[in-house]
Amino acid sequence: MQSAGQIADLGGGGLMAAVGILVALIERERSGQGQLVDVSMTDGALSWLSMVVARYFAEQKVPRRGELELAGGILCYFPYEAADGGWVSLGALEPKFWRNWCEGVGREDLVEKQFEHPDSEAGREVADVFRQRTRDEWAAFAEQHDCCLEPILDLDEALASQLVSARGMVVELQQPGIGAVKQVGFPFKLSRTPAQTDGAAPGLGADTDDVLRALGYDDERVAALREEGVL
Repeated sequence: MQSAGQIADLGGGGLMAAVGILVALIERERSGQGQLVDVSMTDGALSWLSMVVARYFAEQKVPRRGELELAGGILCYFPYEAADGGWVSLGALEPKFWRNWCEGVGREDLVEKQFEHPDSEAGREVADVFRQRTRDEWAAFAEQHDCCLEPILDLDEALASQLVSARGMVVELQQPGIGAVKQVGFPFKLSRTPAQTDGAAPGLGADTDDVLRALGYDDERVAALREEGVL
């Protein structure tokens, strides 16, 4: 399944460029010298696989789909379908979390099966257990048992969730000519200089005159260009 996000563009390119620029700015404050920040989307995306690559270098074994522990290879770290057709995500990598889940559902016999494959007999038994409760019932279960289990939300549910609201990750701006417009908020929170999200996007051509004046065009020439239909 393809990712809905452009990992190489945003994570490998944009994010790495931002980090690289910040590193260069800090170094400039120390040395007084600038430098070129060279960023490649391929480099950035590959760096996200550092743990997978390190394992390949150690074992010289090319990973295959469904084999990696964090990509479908172990039953304690896997998405499961609930009784109502909803889905939940189990991330009980640490033994204490897995034990909490097993004890919570009354299946202590599965404690030793933590790292078996989801297609194993134990994996099928775990899947059967998950099909005995609805997604909401599993969410309630997770509140009582610390087992790294979360309901998998559709996008509309995630955006309307209490967590997203509390973190201010959906903001509403007043856009001239349109009205209220929602967008994703800032993912980092600064205590002294918090991000400002109250500025609307400029309308088409809103800054044209200012840009042209900055380039040396006087008001008469700008007016002429507008009259001629160039702007």
